[in-house]
Amino acid sequence: MVDFGLLLHAYGRATDTPGHLAALVDGDVEAKRAAQQHLWGAIIHQGTPWLATPPAALAVAELVNDPRLAGAEDAEMRANLLRFLGAVATAGRVTEVDAEELTPAREAELRAAIEDDEDDVIYGDEALGNAVYKRAVDGCREVTPAIAAAARSALGDGDARVRASAAATIGACGAQSDQLAGLAAKAEPDERAAIVLTMAELGQDTRPFLTDPHPGVRACAALAPALADDEAATAEILAALADPAAIETWFGTTPPQFSMHVRFPLVAAAVERVRDKARLLPAALALAPIASISTARSDWGVLLRALPEAEQRQYLRALARNEELWDPTNGSAGLVFQEAGLPYDRAASQSA
Repeated sequence: MVDFGLLLHAYGRATDTPGHLAALVDGDVEAKRAAQQHLWGAIIHQGTPWLATPPAALAVAELVNDPRLAGAEDAEMRANLLRFLGAVATAGRVTEVDAEELTPAREAELRAAIEDDEDDVIYGDEALGNAVYKRAVDGCREVTPAIAAAARSALGDGDARVRASAAATIGACGAQSDQLAGLAAKAEPDERAAIVLTMAELGQDTRPFLTDPHPGVRACAALAPALADDEAATAEILAALADPAAIETWFGTTPPQFSMHVRFPLVAAAVERVRDKARLLPAALALAPIASISTARSDWGVLLRALPEAEQRQYLRALARNEELWDPTNGSAGLVFQEAGLPYDRAASQSA
């Protein structure tokens, strides 16, 4: 029996965690929503694990396929719980944490600090704080096999959203599954794209999906690291980016692997893979009218830095026509121009 009162989450002692875990099964709609928010806000806070993370994840892994949550009304929650488990598995796959194991004396010090609600004692001591973080990460790594097993079982769920999240979680675990290609072949596009992304992450062959009838599935297949030097895959990515507005309409339910705009990883892959950077210009010109100043570091600014000088001048004139991109108080946009060796000046861009 886990004593969560002796464990920490992002907001202190995890004494409230057992109640939230119970609410996932027995709570009303609001209690279930609050429990999920607790998992994402306190247990795996912005990707950071805590001492309470591994045992909470084990409890959730046992619940994902629980018959009590098998109804259609809980399908979105099952999908969300699987995505949470994927985040825990990802936290366990970080590079080795450079910290010492806790000695018995330091263990006693940690326990006393937790019992006295003195988080500052823990995190004010760099060595102790690092040791606590290492334990959390190691714990996530240790529970990853249980997470993978739960996700494999969820591949048989009756809801496509759940199956898509299960596939994404399998990828986050780095766990192979021989079910994926067969599931993808009979899935609808949203689910198929998620499965193909997992196949790509696991090094499975996604080449057959480069000719899929759905453009989103083709693009997901093209993102496979194994196809980084494949011209057909690169051409598919460039073709997708030639109509970035259409990318936003590809999916009804976006694959869980995409935490933000789908075009972001496509832009990153294009810049990384295309040797003749002048080939990026059509994608850049297509993106310029719909770009947002808030995405400077993720799409249009990435292309600005990558383009050769002649193509860059054409792109600057296109960017100048998008009034939204010009705000002298926006540090991210200014930094993008600085990194490209250019002035963040709309008039100068118009006359480039």
